[in-house]
Amino acid sequence: MFNKRQYGILSERYFEILLGDFSSLLWMIGQAPLIAGLIILRWQSWQATETLYFVIALSAVWFGCINACREIAKEAAVYRRERLFGLDIGAYLASKIKILSLIGLVEMALFYFLIHRYVDTDLFLFPAFVALFALYFSGMNLGLLLSRWCRTPGRAVVAVPIVIIPQIVFSKFVLPENTLKGAALKIEKLMVVKWGFEGLKASRKGEMVYGDYGMSMLILAVLTAAFILLTLFHLWFAEDDG
Repeated sequence: MFNKRQYGILSERYFEILLGDFSSLLWMIGQAPLIAGLIILRWQSWQATETLYFVIALSAVWFGCINACREIAKEAAVYRRERLFGLDIGAYLASKIKILSLIGLVEMALFYFLIHRYVDTDLFLFPAFVALFALYFSGMNLGLLLSRWCRTPGRAVVAVPIVIIPQIVFSKFVLPENTLKGAALKIEKLMVVKWGFEGLKASRKGEMVYGDYGMSMLILAVLTAAFILLTLFHLWFAEDDG
């Protein structure tokens, strides 16, 4: 599927680059407990609500998207040069996904277990964590797609709210669910937060709905695969700006 030797070398190099920019790495990981602290402050004395699940789901997508949105664009010159010498595109993208996913595991563990410790989420621990990591992973691959398509780190960062805000706008938390009709209803079904949110709702203690949970995770996986394929397509076929 891709050059395993290049994949190993690129993964190691990318990890060393992130360690070399330790303040950025600390920000990537540190945003999770900070946001968790705000959620705890707001919900500590209250029972779990669907609004809490939506905020948690949206946060997970944000973490993944903001972590990844600069990671291809900032290497544009290096990428162009290495393509001339036989860089395997699959290995390149897979190395990004691997390291950012490892960061995400740490980040989501800090985020969710802090919330679970101090807020009565009324969720089964493991299924809820899987759903949140799936949301992070989907947001991360959406961020990599933005990073490639936007070409520069600055434009990619600006684009993050453009893809995050519709996750809120096309949800029942803005207007009642029965107001979603026509094109708006179709757009809502393309929102990754919706499916992660549905997965969390299906993970409630005493009310675990395995069919709904599995379907939500499957649709989330399909959307994530689409982000990966679109990024690969752009890496393969789009000409780089000089």
